[in-house]
Amino acid sequence: MRTQQEILDRISEVASDDFMGFQRSDLMDFLDFENVKSFLKEGTTNDQWKESQKENTEEAIKITMFEYMPFAWEKANGMRGISANRSIDHFTSWLWLYGDDELLKRFEDVEYEHYGKEKLIIICDHFGWDWKEWDDGERTNG
Repeated sequence: MRTQQEILDRISEVASDDFMGFQRSDLMDFLDFENVKSFLKEGTTNDQWKESQKENTEEAIKITMFEYMPFAWEKANGMRGISANRSIDHFTSWLWLYGDDELLKRFEDVEYEHYGKEKLIIICDHFGWDWKEWDDGERTNG
């Protein structure tokens, strides 16, 4: 698993390309209070943070990805450009957190086409999820 310092370093690394802050926000979800507090609204307590903090484990990250997958496919199928691209940003962060650099490289090496469907297929195939249950079978770029 990625260490707290690695997550902080990654937040800094993606900042210039993460215009809307989606990747940084996803990464922050896995930080403990001591490491995230400088990013939080002043006055946020440890107890408040624990309500939204996610467990930094492979299983928790995998569950996060699986639970989000139907929504990502809905946006890709609906040709919702910004939302579909945002989904890919989320998965980029979660795959990095998951720590399988080979999987992340395969994901990043695929061109963003068809609203990210090919990228979603890579994730589904890797984890054994049936992407065909979510895919409408259409391939278009707009």
